[in-house]
Amino acid sequence: MPKKKSNTKKPREEAKKAKKGPQGLTGRGRGRGNPEQRVMPDDDFSLEAQTTPSEDATKPRAGKNKSTAPAGKKSGHPEVLSYRYPDKRKNNPEVGMVKPENDPDQPKTIWKYDPHLDPALQFDTSRAAIEKLIDEALASGDDAAMRAALQELKRLGEPYLNWTGKAERTSFDVDTVSLHVHERIDPASILSAVRKNVGRVSPSGRNPPNAYMHQPDLFAAPFENLPLRDAIDFYKHERGWANRLIAGDSLLVMNSLLQKESLAGQVQMIYIDPPYGIKYGSNFQPFVNKRDVKDRKDEDLTQEPEMIKAFRDTWELGIHSYLTYLRDRLLLAKELLHESGSVFVQISDENLHHVRELMDELFGAEHFVSQIVFKTKKMALGQKHLGTVCDNICWYAKDIRSLKYRQMYKERAGLESDDGTPYQIIQTPLGQLRRLTASERENPEEALKLGRLFRTLDLHSSGRTESCVFGFDFQGKNCEPQRGRSWKTNSSGMTRLNKAGRLLRFGESPEYRLFFDDYPVQSLMSLWDDTQGASDKQYVVQTATKIIERCLLMTTDPGDLVLDPTCGSGTSAFVAEKWGRRWITTDTSRVAVTLAKQRLMTASYDYYALRYPQEGLKGGFIYKTVPHVTLKSIANNPEIDEIYTRMHPAVEAALADLNKAVVGRVSPQGRNPPDADPSPRPSPARGEGALKEWEVPFDFPENWPSSARKPFEAFHAARQAMQKQMDASIAAHADQETLYDQPQPDKNKLRITGPFTVEAVPFPTVLALDEAKPAQEADVAIARSGESWRQHQWRDELLKAGIRGKGGQMLRFAELETFPASEHIRHLHCSGTLADSGERVVVSFGPEHAALEQRQVTLALNEAEKLRPTPKFIIFASFEFDPEAAKDIDEVKWSGVTLLKAKMNTDLLTEDLKKGRTSNQSFWLMGQPDVEVRQRKDGKYEVEVHGFDYFDTAKGELVSGGKGKIAVWLLDTDYDERSLFPRQVFFPMAGKDDGWMKLKKVIRAELNEGLLHKYHGTVSLPFEAGDNKKVAVKIVDDRGIESLKVLPLN
Repeated sequence: MPKKKSNTKKPREEAKKAKKGPQGLTGRGRGRGNPEQRVMPDDDFSLEAQTTPSEDATKPRAGKNKSTAPAGKKSGHPEVLSYRYPDKRKNNPEVGMVKPENDPDQPKTIWKYDPHLDPALQFDTSRAAIEKLIDEALASGDDAAMRAALQELKRLGEPYLNWTGKAERTSFDVDTVSLHVHERIDPASILSAVRKNVGRVSPSGRNPPNAYMHQPDLFAAPFENLPLRDAIDFYKHERGWANRLIAGDSLLVMNSLLQKESLAGQVQMIYIDPPYGIKYGSNFQPFVNKRDVKDRKDEDLTQEPEMIKAFRDTWELGIHSYLTYLRDRLLLAKELLHESGSVFVQISDENLHHVRELMDELFGAEHFVSQIVFKTKKMALGQKHLGTVCDNICWYAKDIRSLKYRQMYKERAGLESDDGTPYQIIQTPLGQLRRLTASERENPEEALKLGRLFRTLDLHSSGRTESCVFGFDFQGKNCEPQRGRSWKTNSSGMTRLNKAGRLLRFGESPEYRLFFDDYPVQSLMSLWDDTQGASDKQYVVQTATKIIERCLLMTTDPGDLVLDPTCGSGTSAFVAEKWGRRWITTDTSRVAVTLAKQRLMTASYDYYALRYPQEGLKGGFIYKTVPHVTLKSIANNPEIDEIYTRMHPAVEAALADLNKAVVGRVSPQGRNPPDADPSPRPSPARGEGALKEWEVPFDFPENWPSSARKPFEAFHAARQAMQKQMDASIAAHADQETLYDQPQPDKNKLRITGPFTVEAVPFPTVLALDEAKPAQEADVAIARSGESWRQHQWRDELLKAGIRGKGGQMLRFAELETFPASEHIRHLHCSGTLADSGERVVVSFGPEHAALEQRQVTLALNEAEKLRPTPKFIIFASFEFDPEAAKDIDEVKWSGVTLLKAKMNTDLLTEDLKKGRTSNQSFWLMGQPDVEVRQRKDGKYEVEVHGFDYFDTAKGELVSGGKGKIAVWLLDTDYDERSLFPRQVFFPMAGKDDGWMKLKKVIRAELNEGLLHKYHGTVSLPFEAGDNKKVAVKIVDDRGIESLKVLPLN
C-alpha cells in the first residue's frame, strides 16, 4: 500500500510577547511564543479574550525589566491558565452547518493487506511465483535485485499467525465520513460564571454598577470562529488547534483523520487498550454511575447499538473476529504514526501471544521495542491456579532507527543498587566509616540522614587493556592488577580517583567507592511493580494514570500529538492534557464519552514552567535533573588535579604540625589490619614514625596531649575543605540525567483543561429496504455495515406491536408496505395507514448500529414533501437519535403533518446476547426534554430542566425520567446554531466531592463556592440574553443518551 505523505512542518513564527496593561496581564496571542490562555489575572479570577499584541508590545522597553516571582514562591492570588498550541487543524464541519449538499456521502476507502500466503498450505500454487522471482533476480545480474529476492524468499518462508477469514480478507473498505463538531468545551469560560468578584476596584478607584461583573464572551479566545463562507467550506481551511473527544467507531475516525484531514505521519504516540480477556456476550459499563458490571447479566447488557456492534465486531467469531478487529485498526494506526512514533497495545496474558504475532506482521519484528509487564493488583483473589496480578503492554516503533525515546527513572525503593548489591557502608560528615546496623538497613530514609551511603566496586576491568596495566602505590602498598586483567582506568585516572578520595582498601586490592547519591535514581525497566490499579476509579476498565504517563513521557515531547482510539474514561486524554501534549481520543460508548467529558472539564493540574517561553510548549519544560557520577567522569576530570595542587599543601602542613605534637609522645597502640571492617583510626605508636594521612583518627584520642588538638582540628578542617571542593567538582562534571516526570511547577500559576471539541461520527445514509443486503458469510459479517436486512424484521415488528405512548396509549397500524427501490425514495422505508383513523403514515428507520443523523432527517423530509397524497404522520424510528437530529424533528413546523420520534428497543438487536427479552414492547414514542426558560425581575434569564421521557425496559413502560436520571446538562446562553458552546455545565448526579468539586482547593479558593455548588443542580445561574437571542440545552442521562432543545428568548 502506498505511503501517505505527511505534512511538512511550518517554519517558526516570530514570537510575540503579551502586553502588560494597568489591570494585569491580558491573554496572549496565537503565535508560537504564546501557548497560554490567561484566565486569572493576579487581582482576581477573570477570563480575558485573547488579543493580538500591538507593535509597541513587541519592542523592548527602556529601563530595567522587573523579574518575575520565583517559581517556588507564591505571591498574591494565583493565575489559572491552560496551555495553548500554535498548531492548526482542518475545519471539519460543525454539526449545525451540515447539509447533504455541503457534506455529501463519500466513496469508501479500501485498505489492502500484504497477501502473505502460508508457504506450507499454498506451496504448489506459489511455486511458479517463487521460480519467477528467482529467475528474474538471476537474469538481472544486479546484486541489489538478488538481495531483494533473497529477502522476499525469506519473508515468504517465515511463520505467521493465521485465523478464520484472514486469507480471504486481504482488503477491507471503510466509510469515509466527516467528523462533526457537536460541542466546543472551554472550562475557563464555564468557570468564569462562578468567579469571585470581591474587592475588585476599577483603575479610577471607583466601582461603577456592574463593573467587572459581566461574563465576557470568550468565543474568540478558546476557539477560532471562521467566517461563514470559510466555515461551510469544510476541510479546505485551517483553524486554531483544540483537542478532540470523538464519539464513534475508531476505524471510521482514523480513516477520516487520514483521508479528510491528512494526518498521516503526524501522530507521535498511539495508546490502544482494546477489550481483552472477554468472551462474546461480555458486558461494558451501561450507566455512568455503575461500575459493578457482570458478564452474561441481562440488566448489565448495554443499550447502546454502537456497543452491540462493537461486541459483534470484536467477539462474534471469538478470537478470529477479535484479531480482525485489532489488525484493521493497527493498520490505520501505523499510517497515522510519525516515523519516530510509537504504538502501545495493552493486553492481558490470555491473548498476548496473538497480539505479539499480529504486531510483528504489521510493524515488523525488527521494530519491536519492549514488552512491558505492569502490576494491576496486589493479590489474585478467587483464582484456582497460579495467581495473575499483571497485564502487558506491547510496544512497537514505526521505525526503530528513528524512535523518539526519553529514558525514564524512578527513585530507589530501598538501599540496593540496580544489580541488587546493597549500599551498607556509611560515611559520616566527618569522614568516619562504619557498616549500617540491621535496624538501620530496615529504615532506608533514616539511614540516608546519617551521612553518605556507599558500596564498593571492583576496580578490575572484565578484560585486559595494555594501557591500563600498571602498578601504583596506595596507602603504602604497591597494587598490581590481577593476572590477565587490567584496571578500569589508566594511570592518570587512577591517580585522580585517589586524589578525589574515591579509593578504599579492605583487602589486598583497592576498591572504588560508589556513593548512593552518585546516581540517586534507577533506570525504569520493563517490569513495573508500582502500578496497582487506578485511584478514584470512574470506569469499569480504567487504567492507572501512571502507566500511560510513563509511555507518553518516554516517547513524546510537549506539543506532540497523542491518539487513543479506546478512550474509556479518558485517562490518555487526561494524561496528555496534564503533560502539555495535544490529544485526540475516541470511543464507541456514549457512557465512556460522557465520563471522559466530565473528567476533563473538572480536572486541574500543576502549571509547569516553560524552558523557552518564546518557543511555547515546543521548547519543553524546565525539568529536574540528577547527577550521574561515574568512575570515568572522575578519572577524566582535570579539575581534580588543580584542586589537589591548590589545596593539598594545607593538608600536608597541618599533618606536619600534628606529627610534631604527637610522634613519640603517646603510648603504643596496635594498628588494625588493612582488611578489617571500617573502624576508628589508630593512634601512632612510640618510635614508629610519622602519621600518614590515612592513619589520622577522626576522634581526638584521650591519650594525646592537649597541644595536639589545634593541629588535629586544623588537619581535618583542611582535609574536609579539599574534599568538599573535590565533591563539588565531581558533581559539576557529572553527567546529568533529566527526570522527564518531574518538571518544575510554577507555584504562582494553576492550570485547568484547555479548550476541546466533542465530535461524533455521522453514520452513512441507510439504504432503502429493497436495496439492503442480507448478512453474508462470517468473514464479511465481521465488518458489518448499517445497511441491514434486519430492517425488514423491524417493519414486521412495528406492524405487529405498534408504538406505545404515555399512559398505555398505543399507535397501531392497519398496514405497512415497503417503498420500492427508487432514485426518488431512498430515506423513507415504509408507507401505511393508521388502524384507528386510516390516515397515511410513512416511516424512516435509523441505522442498525448508530444514531439517526441530521442528514437522514433532511433527506427523508425532502422525499416526504413530494409524496401524494401527503402523509399525515412521519415517524422516525431509531435505536438512538443524534441530538441535533432530534432537535430538527421537534422544531419542524409543517401544516397538517405531525413528526414523531419512536425509540426502538435494543432487544431487537440482542436476541443472541440476552437470555430472554425483558419486555415485549419494541417501539415507544419519545417526548421532548422538559426544559423551562424564564425571565427574572432584574431582566436576566434562568433555565430549569425538569427531565425527559424515559422507557423503563424492565417495567416495559414509558415513564418520566425526572431530574434523578440527569448525569450532566449543558447550557449555551447564546446559541449560534453552529455547535453547542456551553457557558454553564451542571452535574446533578455528582456527589459532594465529585463534579466541579474535583478541582484543586487552590483553584476553588478563587471561585464563589456558593455559585459553584449550583453547578450540581437543575437550575441555571442567571444570564443576560446574547446576540443570537437563543439558548440551547443539552441533557445527557445516566446511559449517555443526549437530548437537545433550543429555546428563543423573548
